Amino acid sequence: MSTADTAAADLRLTDAEVEAFLRSQPDFLADRPDLLRAMTPPSRFSGADPIADFQSAMITGLRRHVERLSRTSVDLVATSQGNLSRQQRTHSAALLLVEAATPADFHRVLIRDWPQVLDVDAIALILEDAAAEVPEEGPEGILRVPVGTVEALFAAEPEARILLCAERRGGNRLFGKTGAKIRSDALCRLDDPATWEPGSHRAGPVGMLAVGAFMPETFHPEQATDLLEFLARLLAIELSRWCAPTP
Repeated sequence: MSTADTAAADLRLTDAEVEAFLRSQPDFLADRPDLLRAMTPPSRFSGADPIADFQSAMITGLRRHVERLSRTSVDLVATSQGNLSRQQRTHSAALLLVEAATPADFHRVLIRDWPQVLDVDAIALILEDAAAEVPEEGPEGILRVPVGTVEALFAAEPEARILLCAERRGGNRLFGKTGAKIRSDALCRLDDPATWEPGSHRAGPVGMLAVGAFMPETFHPEQATDLLEFLARLLAIELSRWCAPTP
């Protein structure tokens, strides 16, 4: 036996020493319920007695249930914190957009600031243009596409407001120069009636807000879309104001 093994053996407590310690500290386990749950309860019957100890089995089952509940509570807390963080990011992005005072500010906030605030890798604004026969890149992050492009992209789900792609192997050309790196994205319609300005007959522009990420599974079809819908609606309202004819 090595010196280390000998030292470890010398540090081990005997059963009698453990028993003596617990008897001298009657509140030791009561103050440490996690430790108590980890211990194996004694059976009420001897090993030779062919009687099933249902109490012991129930205690074991309850212990496992408590462990599952503990893991579930941790997951719920993490999910709640994640949801709160996404809400805060969305509110910050919205405030930045409505504070934009010039077209240059609007463009900077949308293309440069929103990716950082929303913790995504790319934002693109896709607008249908009757004069565009093929997709045409404008200022950074803005793409003009032929009329009917949005309907074609949403043809498989015509009632959808948002399309979520979990993994896109070939990238997404809608994001321009960064499109080759995009592996997951969300395409949010701007021309849906839900994006029209309340109390106004002025419809939002026909186009999409595209939100992209370099990591697969950043977006997925089961994901909640209420915050993305809110940003798309806000963007449509702001765009309709910028594009409104001067009286």
